[in-house]
Amino acid sequence: MTSEILFLAWESPWPAFGGGPMRMLGLLKELSKTYPVHLMVVSAKPLSAEQETELRNYAISITRVPLASATLSDKLRIAASMVTRRMPYHCALLALSFRRAPDKLKEIHAFPGVVYANYGHWGTLVRGRQARNWILDQQNADVDFWRVYATQATSVWLKLVALLNWRLAEAHFPRIYSSVGCVVSVCEADRQLTLDLAPQAQVVVIENGVDCAYYVPDRASRSVPPRLLFTGTSAPRNVLALRQFVRGVWPLVQRKLPDTELLVAGNFKPEAQVEFKQYNNIRFTGRVDDIRPYFNQSDVFIAPFEETHGSKLKIAEAMAMGMAIVSTPEGVRGFALVDGESVLIAHNKEEFATQVIALLEDPARQARLGMAAREIALSTIDWKVLGQRLIAIVEATRGCFSI
Repeated sequence: MTSEILFLAWESPWPAFGGGPMRMLGLLKELSKTYPVHLMVVSAKPLSAEQETELRNYAISITRVPLASATLSDKLRIAASMVTRRMPYHCALLALSFRRAPDKLKEIHAFPGVVYANYGHWGTLVRGRQARNWILDQQNADVDFWRVYATQATSVWLKLVALLNWRLAEAHFPRIYSSVGCVVSVCEADRQLTLDLAPQAQVVVIENGVDCAYYVPDRASRSVPPRLLFTGTSAPRNVLALRQFVRGVWPLVQRKLPDTELLVAGNFKPEAQVEFKQYNNIRFTGRVDDIRPYFNQSDVFIAPFEETHGSKLKIAEAMAMGMAIVSTPEGVRGFALVDGESVLIAHNKEEFATQVIALLEDPARQARLGMAAREIALSTIDWKVLGQRLIAIVEATRGCFSI
C-alpha cells in the first residue's frame, strides 16, 4: 500500500474563512508534513492562481472537479436523487457532480493509499461498498447537524428542507459509517451520536485544532472602552446566538456598564446586521483577513449558544489568544475547559450578564482565566498535539487496509 494520501476537499481549503475551511486547512497541513498528498477539490468555481500556488505548499498534485451548477435542471436532478435514492441535499449534489466526472470517481475508487475525505458528504461516493482505506472527517455529526439546523432555520421553507435532510441523513449515513475504515468526530458528544447510529463503526475524535504559535495574545496596549467580542459569519446559528445575547443579556450589561462595546468580528453580511442597528455600542467589522487584532483589542469573549452542533473553532481561537471566555454549556461543547478555572459558564441570561460584568470589572481575573484557557489549548488542541494523533489514525487505517 502506498504512503500517499488522497485528500478530498469540499471547496478550496484556502483561503480559510470560517470554521470548516480552517479545520480542513489544518488537517491538510498536518498530513503534508508526513505524507505525499494528492488534493482533489470539488468546487463551484475554478481555483485561482493564488489558491493553486498556496495549496502547492501542501499537495504534490491538485485536481478540481466542477460542482454541479445551480441551474433548474440540476436542481430537478438533485431533487430526484433525494427522493429516489434517499440522499440529503449535499450528498445528492456531490453524486451528480461525479456522475459528470466518472474518470475522477474511478481515480478515487482505485487509489492505492488512504483517502482522507473532508466532510461527511464525501461518504456518498462509497455508499454500498467497502472502503476500508477511507477516513471520513465529519466536521459535524452529519445527522444531528440537520436536526439542530431545523430548530434554527429563519423561514418555514428552510425549516422544512432541514427537517427533510435530517430524515434523509438518518437513512443515508449509518451504512457509510460502517463501511469506511474510520470516522473522525470533532468531539466526544458527536462520536457518541455517530456510534448510536452505527455501533460497528470505528469512530475517533480529533478536536477542532488551532495553531498556538500563530494565535499568540498581545494585550500590552489594551485601552478603554471595555469590550466584549463575538466572532463568526452570519450563519443562522451565529445570528441566533447574537440575537439572543443582544436582546436578553446586552441591556443588562449596558445598564451596569454603559460604556461597554460589543465587537462582532468576522463576515457578518450587511443584511444580517440590520436588526442590530437599534442597539447602542455594537460594532461590526465585516470580513477580515486576520482575526487576531480583534482578540487583542477585547476583554471578554462571549459564546451565548443555546443549542449547537459539533464544536466551535472560534472557542479554540479564543483559548489560544488567552481570552477570558463567558459561555453557555453548549458554547464550549467539545473543549476541556473547566467552569471557574478556565471559563465561566452561564445557564441563563441573568447569569450570563452577571458573569460578564464581574469579569469586565476584574482585569486580574480576566488574565487568570485567559492564561488557563491558553494552557489547555497548548496541551490539547494545538495542531502539534492533534497532528500526532492524526498520523496515528492514518497509520492504523493503512495497517488494517494492508492486511
